[in-house]
Amino acid sequence: MGLKAERATRGGGRRRWTRAAATVLAAGALASLVTGCGGEKPVRLSGGTFTKELPPAEARGQQLTRQTLDLLKGARSMRINAVETKGSVAGGTGTRREATFRVDREHNCAGTIAEGYLRADMIMVEGRTVYMRVQDSSLDALRSMAEARGPGAAADMDRRIGLLRGKYVKFPVGDQGSGERTMPSDTCDLDGMLGRLDGVAGTTTIRAEDPTWRYGEHVIPLVEEQNGTETKVYVAAEGKPYLVAMEMERPRGARTTLRISDYDEPVVAKAPPAAQTVDADEFDGMTGGADLFEV
Repeated sequence: MGLKAERATRGGGRRRWTRAAATVLAAGALASLVTGCGGEKPVRLSGGTFTKELPPAEARGQQLTRQTLDLLKGARSMRINAVETKGSVAGGTGTRREATFRVDREHNCAGTIAEGYLRADMIMVEGRTVYMRVQDSSLDALRSMAEARGPGAAADMDRRIGLLRGKYVKFPVGDQGSGERTMPSDTCDLDGMLGRLDGVAGTTTIRAEDPTWRYGEHVIPLVEEQNGTETKVYVAAEGKPYLVAMEMERPRGARTTLRISDYDEPVVAKAPPAAQTVDADEFDGMTGGADLFEV
């Protein structure tokens, strides 16, 4: 799946990665970790209810999970880095996708997205407009691929690159069924992401391990194992237990890593100068309905 900039279709099924860091990865993965939020499990019998004491590592794991989620839901802004790999990237048989954003409650965000040979900078301003700039190295790679397909493909790509190089493509944020070139309304939606954590519950077991160092931070690992999948969450070992990182191992060699930092720091997301932008509708008719970056 490439970085998409196409006419919207109802449901937005082809543009998932640009919003994965701000929605699916954080909310979905964290929600799977939440158990009955307390250090104890209620056990019901016909004669009444009594409380079953958890092993110390599990009780500590649940306590830290509750505290970490409360801190996450109370954050006004954060930096999110999400990486997903499948297969062997080093061996040339896998894929790697990455997104890094600073995002706040006012629907401002700024960062980068990358998949395969495509790299792009992205800015969202107050939830109204998204600006995306494809990096020159990616445009050069697209030109080489098009040239290998023949003069016609190369000429078509040259027309697109002529508009794209050094420019931000301006997308309004709109209805997925509008038929226009738009970005989904939940792109960089921190409120939506954190809102998904409300009311989550489950029956999995989380255990806290001894403090260690990970990603240059002193952390406490929280470990959940369920259905053959292991998820590790690392929370700050010093001060409040803010979420530092998460690692998910999934079937068939898939792996997701999420890192969060810079809580409550200002997010600088300003619209580029008009001279550095091009409206998305200027590409109408140039791609024959294909992905803007498809060769």
